[in-house]
Amino acid sequence: MRTILVSLSLCNALLADRLSSRLASVPWARPGTPADVIVTDDVAAAGPRTVAVLPSFDAVEGLVRLGVTGFVLADDPPEDIVRAVHDVHRFGGWVSPRLVSSLLPGPPPASLTVRERETLRLVAEGRENAEIAAAMFITVSAVKYHVSNLLRKFGCRDRTQLVSRLGRPLAVRS
Repeated sequence: MRTILVSLSLCNALLADRLSSRLASVPWARPGTPADVIVTDDVAAAGPRTVAVLPSFDAVEGLVRLGVTGFVLADDPPEDIVRAVHDVHRFGGWVSPRLVSSLLPGPPPASLTVRERETLRLVAEGRENAEIAAAMFITVSAVKYHVSNLLRKFGCRDRTQLVSRLGRPLAVRS
């Protein structure tokens, strides 16, 4: 296997030392620069072949948008971080098992009405209020009412955030 050059850009010196010694013992990895993979705990990290070492679950969504392809928690075992380096380099990505649930879209709340579920499906398809009203045989103001309820129930500020939280339109089928 080809040697993977790893740049450690970690503010936490203890973690940097632990990872550096662990990477040095792996035959396919060599800490240094330039790097094939960057391991960083900088919340402004961006780009592919970057493994973000996170202090908590909070920053994941923003880093996904920045193109980060590897995610581990700072208190994950060093072996997991080494595995993340390998998998980001070889396969393009890696996510700590403890972070998977924070990246998956949650199921719709059980308290959705039949009309809200139908509205949600049509919103996820990208339809406008008038198109939704025509498809459901209701008024535009009724659509706005259902969309408003959906935003409140999912804790979203707008339709875009609602759809991004769903992941895919199929996730809303009843």
